Amino acid sequence: MQWLGLFFLTISCVVFAGDNLEIEVTSDNTISIDAYPADSDTLLLYLPSGRGLGKGYVATAQQLAFDDVNVWAADLHSSYMIAKYRSSVNRFSIDDLLELIAKAEEKSFKNIFFLSSGRGAQLALKVAYQWQLKNPKSRLLKGHIFHSPHLLEGKPALGSVAQYVNIARHSNLPIYLLLSQFGTKFLRGNEIVNVLKQGGSAVFVHRLTGVSGGFHMRRKKDLSKLDIKARADLANTYQNAMQLMKSTNIPKILTTEKDLNAATKVVLSASILQQYHGKQNMPLTLKTLEGKISDINDYKNQVLLINFWASWCKPCVAEIPSLVRLQAKFKGRDFKIITINIGESKDRILKFAKKVGLSLPVLLDNDGKVTKNWGVYAYPSNFLIDRKGVIRYGYRGALQWDKRSVVDTINSLL
Repeated sequence: MQWLGLFFLTISCVVFAGDNLEIEVTSDNTISIDAYPADSDTLLLYLPSGRGLGKGYVATAQQLAFDDVNVWAADLHSSYMIAKYRSSVNRFSIDDLLELIAKAEEKSFKNIFFLSSGRGAQLALKVAYQWQLKNPKSRLLKGHIFHSPHLLEGKPALGSVAQYVNIARHSNLPIYLLLSQFGTKFLRGNEIVNVLKQGGSAVFVHRLTGVSGGFHMRRKKDLSKLDIKARADLANTYQNAMQLMKSTNIPKILTTEKDLNAATKVVLSASILQQYHGKQNMPLTLKTLEGKISDINDYKNQVLLINFWASWCKPCVAEIPSLVRLQAKFKGRDFKIITINIGESKDRILKFAKKVGLSLPVLLDNDGKVTKNWGVYAYPSNFLIDRKGVIRYGYRGALQWDKRSVVDTINSLL
């Protein structure tokens, strides 16, 4: 019977290959849609993140169409001829997307769900909110499916409490969150849920243990076995999510005088240590890889560099060699680098350390409590502490740690 299953799989890939729809709107823009038609009144509208749609969705869209769910993947970057970068979603026209929904309604769709990830979640929330304001009696929109949504306002400073975009607090549609363990939003799941609930949304959380962030978008050759399995299950996961949200009560939308379409520009930091202005005197007591207890107070009268990292974080991996070289430069002096791994197993860390030559001390923040207490929202994050235990400098992101300016700064604290 295996040949029969293969036959139907081949037929489904042919029948349900994406149709290219070009939908013209009154602004004279044309929105390009990769469409997967089905014989139903349910539409899953896929909006891109800042990095675009990727290609990972195609097999899932084919399976959904085979199972009678229509899928429209809106290629907005190509439609507006906008490069793919973090905040590119802020340049897409909300009015055009509202008209896109109206045209979908004209095609007799009665249930529309949004699917997106990263900053694309902000775009989906804005479009849904504006549709509800303009069409108060409409019951067309049924909910959102978000992979690791990025809802932070701007770029949170180290040691601060992050603010969330206004639109996140004004959603009333049900939301189904998919949070991959190896992604920055996993540890912030409860925080994200509490923000989204403020507008009345019912929020359902699906945690994907052992799965990498962006698994639904990336090339198959870059995925682990668990990633591949999770992606193979996505069509079923999405269908279950849609059924759950269809049966969920939607409260009245909250109105506000705030500009919910406002977007803050993401400003990139210069690649130099930044003066630190966040909270001080945070506790830090964690186990080492050897199972011993390590406390920050064990390093009194020394200059410390605290580095938060994870092996799945490419910028973290990129800066590790320079951290190792930096420690070597200060061998025998009162300067120590302490690395804190976020939420990974001992075996995974040991294999990674052997592979990349990580010889620095590693502390284990298994539950992410220290990471959250220290106001870390992005990896890597780094804190440079003087002999008195005062955090003097920080850097959010990867840095070339053994360059002259960094070495001079550390020398000034010794």
